[in-house]
Amino acid sequence: MHKSPAQLDHVVLLLPHADVLNPPDWITSRFTVSAGGKHAEGKTENRLIMFRDGTYLELIAFVKDDPAKREGHWWDKAFGIVDFALTTRMEFDYAALQERLRKSGSVVSYAEPVEGGRVTPDRQELRWKVTFPKGVERGVVPFWCHDLTPRERRVPAFDGNTHHPCGAVGMAGLFVDVAEDQFERVKAALPAITKLPVHADASYTLSTPFDVGRPEEPTMVLRRKTDDQKADLRITLEIQCPGRGGQADVEQRVGDGMVLINLVNGGPRH
Repeated sequence: MHKSPAQLDHVVLLLPHADVLNPPDWITSRFTVSAGGKHAEGKTENRLIMFRDGTYLELIAFVKDDPAKREGHWWDKAFGIVDFALTTRMEFDYAALQERLRKSGSVVSYAEPVEGGRVTPDRQELRWKVTFPKGVERGVVPFWCHDLTPRERRVPAFDGNTHHPCGAVGMAGLFVDVAEDQFERVKAALPAITKLPVHADASYTLSTPFDVGRPEEPTMVLRRKTDDQKADLRITLEIQCPGRGGQADVEQRVGDGMVLINLVNGGPRH
């Protein structure tokens, strides 16, 4: 399976504000949590779980769980994994992406890139541009994140913060479960987004910022929902923990949502 020139950048896990400020045991018993900060618009605050492959899991919350900060926000969702971002090593060609999507016949498109940022606890300013999808629910297809300040400021992997109790080295993949009536239109968009041909199983191999010598690169898999949950979208993250088979996966109820994280010994489970 060919890799996309797109890299998996990070995955977004929405939690109550208290769980970001003081992560619970189901997180800290498995992962090392690093500092984050409040975003420039003042609505959200984060902390990070960083991996050796350069990806990270973003723990994010609305500040003080304020309903006014949630209202109208793209992550006004049930708690759990709500979104994921790609990036590119080369300069991002927004016009080419839009043209590929137009030719795909999909209803998916992307808004113009917009600038975002936050300040770190040691007062470093971080700036980036994000490019958000249109035409589908947020999280069904990835958004894009490109740094304007050095990426190592946003993802400061040092002082052992990529060493985790569960043995995680990086992200093994994502399963994105969508409603039946969305499946085909999303599947039509994914080759245009990833610059790869369609695979029969709607899976796409991505790269990561750093090579950690694993047997398989992360794979994004689109699946038809088969359960009776009310939500149209469900995302399951797989974390690669070489040589640490047999660990219990995370199926953690949080408020009105569910966090689903599989801890896998080898490559992604298809």
